[in-house]
Amino acid sequence: MSRAKGYNSQLAMAYEQAYGQTPASPAGYNMPFNQSKIAIAQNLIESTTIRGRRDKEQPAIGNVDVSGSLVVPLDQIGTGYWLRSMFGSPVTTGSGDPYTHVFKVTDSQPSLVLEQQYPDIPAYEMFNGCKVNKFSFVYGGDNELTATLELLGAKRTVGATPFTTVLSELPLLKFSNFQGTLEEGGEQLAIVTEAGLNLDFGLDGNTYTIGGNGCRTDLPEGALQISGSITAFFADTVLLNKAISNTKSSLKFKFTSGAHSLAFFLEEVVFQQTSPGIENEKGITVKLPFQAFYDSGADGSAIVATLINSQASYAG
Repeated sequence: MSRAKGYNSQLAMAYEQAYGQTPASPAGYNMPFNQSKIAIAQNLIESTTIRGRRDKEQPAIGNVDVSGSLVVPLDQIGTGYWLRSMFGSPVTTGSGDPYTHVFKVTDSQPSLVLEQQYPDIPAYEMFNGCKVNKFSFVYGGDNELTATLELLGAKRTVGATPFTTVLSELPLLKFSNFQGTLEEGGEQLAIVTEAGLNLDFGLDGNTYTIGGNGCRTDLPEGALQISGSITAFFADTVLLNKAISNTKSSLKFKFTSGAHSLAFFLEEVVFQQTSPGIENEKGITVKLPFQAFYDSGADGSAIVATLINSQASYAG
């Protein structure tokens, strides 16, 4: 008997034209990933009907909850497709390698078809109406550089064939921790040991309607919340004083590989007050949480993601 093996599995992705509906001619992509844990949950509702006997009646079924997480590499090509799923199509410039793709906050997010493929069986688990609800990454140290995406979706279908037989293969060109930098107020910080960024898109997952077959009928966007933290050697009180005085600053998370790069720019940021504390006899670090927002920034967006790579377009 054949058994599904992780190394032979794939994660296929396509953009939907109508929420929850697989496109008639989808442009599918074979997305690189480290973990894919998209799943379905549906409660069994216990029957309380009395029929003059001890045996229970058959339970009813509840609403369908499609949700889960992906761990994906932060890379030069595939990351652009995830950015598009969060911010929509970018503004792209350049007539040749390198191309510059700029993503900003928009009022809506595209929905996705995501399919966990198990060709050893074969079985193909397709999820419709998926949107990115949260996105986060942490860098610094000596680990593999990855991002985590938390998703919500509408429905699942299990079949013996994939939703498309043609998947575009994406070159895997990873960024690494040692290629990362962090700028605060336009100046590179050399004392930071770890930095993390969190995006919460505030999707409304409570959209079950009568006649919707127990599935989410939409995933309306909420206010985008941007937060994170930086951990730095406690070498001076510059950053600490900015937190104390609630001084507005900026942060830029950036990864560079030759002429290609990935940057997340937060033009307006405030740090949360904290205390370094003394844990042991070793050097002291201070962890500073922050929140980003939009007030009067020149970019007109609380976050600007800029991907410079060899990909000509993310519009298809």
